Amino acid sequence: MPQDDQHRLRAMEPGDADFLYALENNPHEWWVGAQVAPISKATLQLYIAGDHDLFRDQQIRFILEDERGKAVAAVDLYQLDARNQRAGVGIAVAQGERQKGHATAGLRLLLPYAFEHLGLRQLWAEIPSIHPESLKLFERNGFVVCGDFKDWIRTPTGWCDAVCVQAIRKE
Repeated sequence: MPQDDQHRLRAMEPGDADFLYALENNPHEWWVGAQVAPISKATLQLYIAGDHDLFRDQQIRFILEDERGKAVAAVDLYQLDARNQRAGVGIAVAQGERQKGHATAGLRLLLPYAFEHLGLRQLWAEIPSIHPESLKLFERNGFVVCGDFKDWIRTPTGWCDAVCVQAIRKE
C-alpha cells in the first residue's frame, strides 16, 4: 500500500474497530455523509473482517496512519463506476487530528494508487459549500471545480450547496 515518510494508507485491520467506532458515531458529523444512526462495535468488527472488493462492492475504505502507526483518518473510494473508470473520494479525519496535514497526505497517497494501480481515470468529490477548507484541500491536490449542486446537503441548521470537484488522470 502507498506510504511516505509520515503516513501510510492501508487496509482495515481488526484493531481499527475502536477508531472507526469513534469516527462513525459522532452525530454532529452525520450530516456530511449518509449515516442516520449509530453503528455498533460488533457491526464494525464484522465489516472489518469482511471480504472487501472494490470492483464487486463499488466501494472500499482505507485507514491512514501517521508516522507513529496511529490511525488518524479513513479514506474512502465509493460509487465506483468500473465502466467509466471513476469513483468518489471521501476523507474523514479523527477529532483531535484535524489541521495536521493528514487529509492532504491521504489524498496525496490515494491519487497515484487510484490512477496507476487501480487504473481509474477520474476521481470526484462533493464538498459542502460551508467547508471552504475542504475545497482548498482538494484544489491543492489537483482537483478542479466542475459544478455546483444547489441545496444538496441537509445540515443541522438548514440546507447548503455542494461543490463538485474532479481530478482526471493525465494520459
